[in-house]
Amino acid sequence: MRTFFILLLWCCTQTGFAQTSTVVFTPVAEYPYPAPFTAYTAHFDKLHRPYIYTANKEYGVIIFDFSDLQNPTPVRTFTTQQFQSLKPTDLVQQGNYLYVALGAFGGLSPQPAGVAIIDISNPANAAIVGQWSDAAFDKGCAAIRVGGDFAYLGAFERGVIIVDVSKPAMPAYRSHVELDLNWPVMPGLFNVPHARGFALRGNELWTCFDAGGLRLVDISDKNAPFESAKYINTDLTDAAAPAYNTATIVGNYLYAAVDYCGIDVVDISALTLPENAGWANPWNCTPANWDGRPGHTNQVTTACHDSLLFASGADSEIVAFSITDPAQPKLIGQFGALRDSVATWGVDANDSLVVLAQVWNPLNTPYLAKHGGIRLLRWSCPAGTSSVQNPEPAIVSIAPNPVSDRLQIRFNSSEKGTAECLLRDMQGRLVRRFPIDLSAVSEPVFQLDMAGLPRGVYLLSLIGWEQTGSKLVVKM
Repeated sequence: MRTFFILLLWCCTQTGFAQTSTVVFTPVAEYPYPAPFTAYTAHFDKLHRPYIYTANKEYGVIIFDFSDLQNPTPVRTFTTQQFQSLKPTDLVQQGNYLYVALGAFGGLSPQPAGVAIIDISNPANAAIVGQWSDAAFDKGCAAIRVGGDFAYLGAFERGVIIVDVSKPAMPAYRSHVELDLNWPVMPGLFNVPHARGFALRGNELWTCFDAGGLRLVDISDKNAPFESAKYINTDLTDAAAPAYNTATIVGNYLYAAVDYCGIDVVDISALTLPENAGWANPWNCTPANWDGRPGHTNQVTTACHDSLLFASGADSEIVAFSITDPAQPKLIGQFGALRDSVATWGVDANDSLVVLAQVWNPLNTPYLAKHGGIRLLRWSCPAGTSSVQNPEPAIVSIAPNPVSDRLQIRFNSSEKGTAECLLRDMQGRLVRRFPIDLSAVSEPVFQLDMAGLPRGVYLLSLIGWEQTGSKLVVKM
């Protein structure tokens, strides 16, 4: 097994950044799809179960079990026929439900926009419980976010749709808002604005509107959403042809994935007047070099207490930025060999793993990708990386992780009395249990023997004190 470790000194020199640490990605496993199938989105289960959920357009929705890290296995598949022939393009999890964006976008035959709701109480036996779509929204659906009882759909030129999902078996249309298509310029053949992605914060729905930049949709009144602010990086529009694809928010900064132009950092502390705070342009985009650039980013996610930003990179697969200085992302890692016919569209991360959603694109424009599928990578927080928001130290810290034999557990607490540490597998079965009494030891460090346990993912939990905590442990 090779470790791909690419230190991009050229990019750092060009941007004036001095790298002091790096992110190293190590390949763990992959699951290639047969042509012509593509993975658009892949997300880890948010309840710390060993499952990955994928939206794959023509290939439907596939749920993978990755209990065996080196052999992710499909355990549940939903075909497009089970979604009334609508194609899944994105998905998001809230609790024990999976919300799936439906409707192929782009091309000559876009589909109606819609949403399906899947009960994942038992992921290996998941079931579709509800679906909504409307042919009036006829340009497809590229993105979905869920907050509370409402789902928000990115319906391309048709704007944003709000769907009431309070009753999973009966999702219902609530409202929609069409965004200004004629800003910043009148659209042409290749720069039509599309609602492609979201960042959701409270009643703020920050919408990535492709060539139309970034729009803030006020969703305080679910019956009457409205566009309350517009933003585009004018330095970026002077340099290239930007396409805002999706975004994430850390504090008062929004990080937008802008296709072949990297990451646009937006200060959103003043809601009606978002301002540019920084721009990371690792692929040196110009108006004429969209085709063949070494990177195109569609999805972003944060990691390591929001101190790292991971971005899908198409031909570059995945790139990692330090955002400890929020306005100045520093490129500190990348995985993948250029022009190797593998390209990434989607990305998600947990404490120790990254999953990439890979696409099939035989046309070689803007990049060549010979097969879709998913890929798992291992990573860890680099030394010296700290949280942007300076959280309290975790009550439980562990090392090494992944572990092969003995796990060192350190308790960062001054609490007195006895607590318990529990180790469970991903089926919830208790496999280790031992008492903790810090008053009886000189150092708050304990050793846990894991040598006899099968490979997989485990949940380590501390109970019995006022402050509790848990950690995912990967056993190799």
